[in-house]
Amino acid sequence: MNLERYRQNNPTLAGILDRVALIRGYQAIVDGLVPGRSGMSVQVLNVSEQTLTIGVPNAAAASRLRFEAPDLLARLHKALEAHPGAPRPANIRVRITSGDSLAGQKPREHDRPPSQVGSQALHYLAEGQPGGDLSRALERLSRAIKPTGD
Repeated sequence: MNLERYRQNNPTLAGILDRVALIRGYQAIVDGLVPGRSGMSVQVLNVSEQTLTIGVPNAAAASRLRFEAPDLLARLHKALEAHPGAPRPANIRVRITSGDSLAGQKPREHDRPPSQVGSQALHYLAEGQPGGDLSRALERLSRAIKPTGD
């Protein structure tokens, strides 16, 4: 797979890819623990030894998940018994991820020049995802950082 070639040739990208794989793994576990309750979508935003950060679409879902966080954390630790070596977060942080607060804002300018290698790596990573929001986001990012004229 082309992604493995980029992984071997770009140590910086290897760390990013490892992080994506870790978050995807936690997303799969969390999806099994919070299976679409009342249409609530739950997205793993970050994971560390201290905290699992979860995003939900609105304040009502955030409030509900914060209330259920101790039970969810206990079930998460039980599910992680099958994954030795995986970080076992001590708490869960819930964030509201959607809303109109960012709608219409112009993306900020970055100091780094566009990167063909980074763009291709993100494109291959998006191809390896089974559809969904992550795949679309990676593809958009791939196009966003692609140098013009390529």
